[in-house]
This record gives sequence, structure tokens and C-alpha cells, in this order.
Amino acid sequence: MGAEQSQESQPTPAPVRVQATDIPEEYKSVGVSSDVVQRVRAQQNASPTGNIESDKLKHELVAERERSESLRQQLNKLSELQKRNTGSSKVSIEELEERKKIFDDTVERVQKQFFSYQRENACSGNEADLMSCLEKNKNRILNCSSLVGKYEECVNEFRKEVLSQS
Repeated sequence: MGAEQSQESQPTPAPVRVQATDIPEEYKSVGVSSDVVQRVRAQQNASPTGNIESDKLKHELVAERERSESLRQQLNKLSELQKRNTGSSKVSIEELEERKKIFDDTVERVQKQFFSYQRENACSGNEADLMSCLEKNKNRILNCSSLVGKYEECVNEFRKEVLSQS
């Protein structure tokens, strides 16, 4: 053991004491965050042996605060959703009634325009002749081919007439 392992002892600095009269008025009300207060308290309360029960209680307190904050946030979200739902349900009922009225009006207009007028079957005579011919000639349907041609002509004429009127 030589001189290399010897160390000069450094003098410990003398504590600084501030008198209340030495503090200017502007600095008397200084805000300190809760984090700083917790760190200072933790340093003051820290003992070399460690207080296990105190640490356990601190952890339980922190966990309880986190759960409480989580529940508070969930409650806020729920109340916000309820406010949105009550406001939107009134509007949606009114919108629904308006849409139903528009739909009913549209259905009525379409029925008047397309379904109110029923035309007579102009080719009913040709159709009856063709059907009776087919019943008489069940195994010889080619005998009714002239009636099929007349029926097709009648249907085409009727179709042209309907399309020209629309």
C-alpha cells in the first residue's frame, strides 16, 4: 500500500442556511410540482435497511390511483357516448320520418305513372285460337304454325302502339 491508494479527504461543504428575511418577496410563493415533492420525500424516507411495508403500501396506493383514474376515464367516455346517442336518436327519428314520407310519395308517383293504366289484351282472340288449336293438335303442333305467326304479328303491333304512346 503506497501513496497511490491514499486519497486526500475532501472537506464537506458547509450547509447553506437562508433566513426568511433574505428571500425577496417575488420568490416566497414558488410552486413545486408533486413529482419533486415525492422525490424529496422518498430521499428523506429512504433508509439503508429499506422499509418493506412502506414500499408495499406505496405500490398499492399507486396501483389504486391508476385504477381510479382508469375508471374515471371510462366513466367520462361512457357519459360522452350517452350524450351523443341521446342527441342523435332525436335527429334520426325526425330524419326517419322525413325519409319515410319521401319514400311513400315516390311509391305513389311511380304507381300512378306506371301501374294505374292497365291495357286490354288486344291479342286475346288470337291467343284463344292458338290455344284451342294446340289442344286439338297435341301431337301435331306444326298444324298451328299459321296461328303462331298471326299471334306474333298482333303482339308486335301492340308493343309498337304502347311504345309510341309513352
